This record gives sequence, structure tokens and C-alpha cells, in this order.
Amino acid sequence: MLPMLSSIFFLIVGSIGLYFGSEWLIDGAKNLAKRLKISDLVIGLTIVSIGTSFPELVIGLISAWEGYNDFILGNVLGSNIANIGLALGLPALLYNISFHSRDLTSVFIYNLIAVAYLYYILLDDKIVLIEAQGLLFIFVVYMIGSFLRPDATAKIELDEDDNLSLINSISRLVAGAVMLWAGSDLFVNNGAAPFARELGVSEKAVGMTVVAIGTSLPEIFVTLMALSRKAVGISLGNIIGSNIFNILFVLGSVGLVGTIDASPATEELLFGLFLLFLLWIFGMFFNGLNKFSGAFLVLLYIIFAYLQFS
Repeated sequence: MLPMLSSIFFLIVGSIGLYFGSEWLIDGAKNLAKRLKISDLVIGLTIVSIGTSFPELVIGLISAWEGYNDFILGNVLGSNIANIGLALGLPALLYNISFHSRDLTSVFIYNLIAVAYLYYILLDDKIVLIEAQGLLFIFVVYMIGSFLRPDATAKIELDEDDNLSLINSISRLVAGAVMLWAGSDLFVNNGAAPFARELGVSEKAVGMTVVAIGTSLPEIFVTLMALSRKAVGISLGNIIGSNIFNILFVLGSVGLVGTIDASPATEELLFGLFLLFLLWIFGMFFNGLNKFSGAFLVLLYIIFAYLQFS
């Protein structure tokens, strides 16, 4: 009984850390975008997505050092699925997320390239050094391409009463990222994982669901906070950027530590690709996400999670 209560306590504490971390991250990112005259979408695709993907990176590196290779891939693929199914699906139940796929064509292409390359290098169920370097190379190209987008800059006039200087914006951005990492660490390692072990579920199921949800909580909180402040570009860019970051940078960085030996994960990879295609359909024909499409994404994620435990 005591371990269960301890897990619930850390779930609550971790969630509080995620809330404040996301608030600081969004404040810092929006003010930084204004100061540098960079659009919200590009900030979301790069700086915010990197900040919210810190948990995946840290857990991936720790798992590599401890030899839990299946945990690495399961966390990345599970998080990418949770990012679309939950981090976009749940906020869409409360807010309309308006966007059109033509404005995100290049981003979708980068995502497809990342998935296709990962599928190719996983044909032998491992990621070796040269393949990890390939992931990082594509990531560098993606980052450069993001800042060279035609809509990368924005004509924004700063208010005279804007009290966040450039240094303060960066400080709040960094503090938010650190708080997100700390909150997700407490949520996963001290809350969700022990809670799952108490329930007696498998490590693979834990990696694809409990840990994946835990490391996706920053994206969920940041998306909700961004939408509440009408920063649609940050919210959408954060999710798509995080998915690209998870595959290219997280797996690429972990692959530098040592060879990643993984179990076959084709079904999870294709399911994530299906959700990405579905997101493109919603943007192309329905101008974004509403309560109906949000509920549909959440339902698909519930089905995915159920299949992991069946």
C-alpha cells in the first residue's frame, strides 16, 4: 500500500513541475520569438520542441548506459504516438487547433524522411554508429531548413511595457526546460514506473505506454498552455518538431554511445506514420483539429495502448 501511495504522490509532484515548466517555457519562447522576430511556428519546431524532448533524450541515454535497448526505441516510438494521439488529441477537446497542411508541407516531409530512414536502418534490428551519424546529419539539415523557411520571420512590434529582456527570456526558457525535465523524471521514475510495477505489467508495455506518456507530458502541458495563450504555431510546431527531434536527435545521440540492439518495431513505426498521415488529412480537408477529430485521435491512442497490454 505504501509504495502505491508513494507513486501517486510523485505523479502529483511531477505534474506540478510539468505545469510550471511549460508555463515558463512558453513565456520565454514567445518573448524570444518577438525579440528575434522569429515566427511562433519556427520557435515551436525548434527551441520549444527540443526543450520538451529533453526527457526522451535523458531517458534514452540512461537506458543506453544501463543496457536497456528496447526501452530506448519503445520510449521514442511510444512518445511520438502519444504526442499526436494525446498531446494534440486532448487539447483539441478544449480548443480548436486551426492549421492547413500546405503551410506544413516541408515539416511533414522531414517527418516522413525521418520515419523512412529509421525504418531502413532498423531492418537488421539495430542502429550502429554510422547510422546514428546519419540521423544527426538529417537533424542538422532539418534545423537549418526550419530557420530558412519563408515564414521563419515575423513582423512584430514590441510593446514598450514588455518587461522581459532578451536575457530574461532565455533564462525563463532554460528554467522551463529544466523544470520540465525534473517534473517528467519524478513522474516517470518515481511515480509511473513503480506504479506500473506494482500492477505487474511487462517492461515493453511500460516503455510503450507509461514511460512514453510520462515523457510526452511536457508536450501535452506545453500544447495546452500555448493554446490557452492563442499560440497555435508554438503548440503545433512543438508536437511535430518533438517527433522529428525524438527520431533524429535522441536516437542519433544515443547511437553515439553504442550500438542500439532493438526488437522489431515495424508495427509501432507504421502506426505513428498513420497518425501523422491522419493529421495531414485533418489539416488539408478540415482546416485543423476540432472536438471530433481530437476525440478520434485519443480513441486511436487508447486502442494502441490496449494492444500493448493484450
